[in-house]
Amino acid sequence: MLDNGEILLYNGSMMKISVDFGEILNRYGVTKAVELVKNAGFECVDFPMQEKKGKVFLECEKYLENAAWVRKVLDEHGLTCNQAHAPWEFSYGDKMDESGAAFRLLVKAFEFASVLGANTLVVHPVADVPPVDFTAYNLAFYKKLEPYAKKYGVKIGVENVFNFDERFHAFYGVLSTPLAMNAFLQKLKSDTFVVCADVGHAKLTGTEPEKFIAGISAGRLQAVHLHDNDSKDDLHSLPYTGILNFDKIADALRKIGYQGDVTLEIPYFLEKFTDGELPDALALAAKVADALRQKIGGAQ
Repeated sequence: MLDNGEILLYNGSMMKISVDFGEILNRYGVTKAVELVKNAGFECVDFPMQEKKGKVFLECEKYLENAAWVRKVLDEHGLTCNQAHAPWEFSYGDKMDESGAAFRLLVKAFEFASVLGANTLVVHPVADVPPVDFTAYNLAFYKKLEPYAKKYGVKIGVENVFNFDERFHAFYGVLSTPLAMNAFLQKLKSDTFVVCADVGHAKLTGTEPEKFIAGISAGRLQAVHLHDNDSKDDLHSLPYTGILNFDKIADALRKIGYQGDVTLEIPYFLEKFTDGELPDALALAAKVADALRQKIGGAQ
């Protein structure tokens, strides 16, 4: 650990604290959102192309100019974009080439992420696939995206997600166990693909987050979405406000030698606060993220 409290990883890079700022972006726009994130104490942002205003920046004709402007605002405030989240319009049966609108949007997302300087673009697996065809379909989907990831120098973060059965108000997992995720990445046969571990999704789909983390193949877990819930709904709340055990989660990340950043994905927590309360809520979130950083890096 350095004197200023930052964690120096064995590859020489710094572990940063980051936040998905989709809720703030939707409420205020880029400049104000970035100012709030910076003033709260965060060092990075997870850029939310899946959110309303984030997607607007991506969908318009001058999307690369938009990306350059967002990068400029981040630079002016001393922030970086450590990772980004791709839009999730792509569904089973959509065309897996640029003749399809949903696929074209994903290609643009790689370009956008590259301009922002993101290391990783999180791309959800296509969850609405018949179970018998899930693996083959998603392998084909991700392999179609791989050339664009390589072209623009961005890793593809494969996230553990879920489907939801409204009849029973029940979640069921998609790549929701370490065994399933490891087997899937092994079949992809490329270091372009890494794991983004969503701890809330793990809890909802029956795998304790610390066990999911501990079971991922060495070096493949390079991004996280940290948030809390009650194991009944995808609450995306602040760590330590639900039932997940974040001390165990941090310990699991430490033990596997996690080298990514501490990224909070807490839009539903932030949306509860008024404009006057939001700066304090964000500052609290940054302190929680920093505390997790210390626990993850404490033995390094």
